[in-house]
Amino acid sequence: MPWQSGLSGSTSKVADVVEPPFGCTLDDAGSGGSLVRVSGELDRITAPRLTQMLRQATRRARTVVVDLRGLTRVDSTGVNAIADASRAAHRAGRRLVLVRGLSQVERLLALTGALNTVEIVDLAAGEPPVLALLQLARHDRTETAQRAHATRRVAALLRTRQVTRRIDALITRSIQPDFIDG
Repeated sequence: MPWQSGLSGSTSKVADVVEPPFGCTLDDAGSGGSLVRVSGELDRITAPRLTQMLRQATRRARTVVVDLRGLTRVDSTGVNAIADASRAAHRAGRRLVLVRGLSQVERLLALTGALNTVEIVDLAAGEPPVLALLQLARHDRTETAQRAHATRRVAALLRTRQVTRRIDALITRSIQPDFIDG
């Protein structure tokens, strides 16, 4: 326990630093989205609560944003709970997205090989997590537009090839000599 020395030479006990309790809340964000806010310490004791909350959230919404900015500490059990929930959401046709918090979370995800199984977005400290849903929607629209453009280009190329083949066939037929049986 820490001790502090006073000016008079006496020693007194410094108040223990109290970590905030684990907190996990679920809010409906509308438009098929849910927000899960996590705070405090995520470890082997609190990870089951998060797992249960994420299951509930992915049943309710197609996209779940998990705000990790309130975490003060996380261990491998907590990171595994997040990675497992992300894989389960993906298998169910859902999407689990993390709002970047402690760098420790990302390091542990990388060490466990789970970094590739999660989507991570960045938000500033004061920004509401619902902005993550807006970022995702904007990104999805951009990707959809790019895919549609690529599809149109491929279709135009295929049409051009079909026209070229037809022209080649007509040219080939027109320059072939007529054989006369004789």
